[in-house]
Amino acid sequence: MDYKKYCDAVEQLNTWTKLYDEGNPLVPDTVWDRLYYDIFMYEKEHPENILSTSPTQTISYEVVFKLEKVKHNHLMLSLAKTKDLNEFSNFINKYPCILMPKLDGLTCSLHYQNGCLISAETRGNGEIGENILHNAKVIRNIPWTITYKDDLIIDGEVICTKENFAPFEKEYKNPRNFAAGSLRLLDNKECAKRNLSFIAWDVISSIDTQLSEKLAFIHTLGFDIVDFTTVYGEEVEKSIDEIKAWAEYQGWPIDGIVAKYNDVETYTAQGSTSHHFNGGLAFKFYDETYSTTLRDIEWTMGRTGQLTPVAIFDPVEIDGAICERASLHNISIMKQLLGKPYVGQKLEVSKRNMIIPQIEWAEKDV
Repeated sequence: MDYKKYCDAVEQLNTWTKLYDEGNPLVPDTVWDRLYYDIFMYEKEHPENILSTSPTQTISYEVVFKLEKVKHNHLMLSLAKTKDLNEFSNFINKYPCILMPKLDGLTCSLHYQNGCLISAETRGNGEIGENILHNAKVIRNIPWTITYKDDLIIDGEVICTKENFAPFEKEYKNPRNFAAGSLRLLDNKECAKRNLSFIAWDVISSIDTQLSEKLAFIHTLGFDIVDFTTVYGEEVEKSIDEIKAWAEYQGWPIDGIVAKYNDVETYTAQGSTSHHFNGGLAFKFYDETYSTTLRDIEWTMGRTGQLTPVAIFDPVEIDGAICERASLHNISIMKQLLGKPYVGQKLEVSKRNMIIPQIEWAEKDV
């Protein structure tokens, strides 16, 4: 499609849409979908030529009153994590793997039926998430329609690139919290202003037998997919460095590297725990933090007679366990970290080395 054909297609589709809205559809939905997809693909390749009248640009904004809970049609579990490079290499040596960046955003699942986007859900607890379809529709690189007509479920990450996060960095701590908060907005007109992106990293369907083939296939449908590479154990450090460099070039926020068994049957055969799938492993660069709120300071007496302050905060799930307490070690560290111990103070909590709960940051100005 050249520019003239693109302009004609936009005019044609707008005419068909107007007739449809008036109750006088001129063409079947499949014909409308096909032309919309052609327009979408042209704009993806030539963003400098996008017309303001394009149907991809004329979004009907929507406000919802609350985010509905939805039960997933497939388990959306996490991955086991390690900070030990040897453990990561040993995992890769068992079966052929693909490596990809561990994107630092909010996991989201898209469901297409008959080529149309019908649902978008957050991961939640792995079984039940929240319906965010109204916000998914205003994320520019999520297509509303695709040419593939069978059932298709695509899991991925909604992120905010470092470039798009820059105007908001004085108000928000990091791109991950920003993306997660944006997806939970009730007014999708506000979400649209956040310039979020969806990056696909898994395909839940019967197509193909290799994850790499599945990702390559959905890329042809117009989805942005995670960068990945095949790897063997002896190449792991080099591959990690290459992936980190490419993610930096893309402006993607990442917090680790993911290895997954490429063969779908092999991956599935590993089974899962209640928390994570066994066919993949995440190598973490640093400890992940979680947002919560300080509720109290308790004091405990150690065997030496020393009083130790302990922060009590709203329960938060970290690596499958509920955490609601973390030692502040001593009065000096408590004052340095918290300032005045306000009730209601915002906290960022991690598990150091994924074992010991630790307060990493506190918002002193409450």
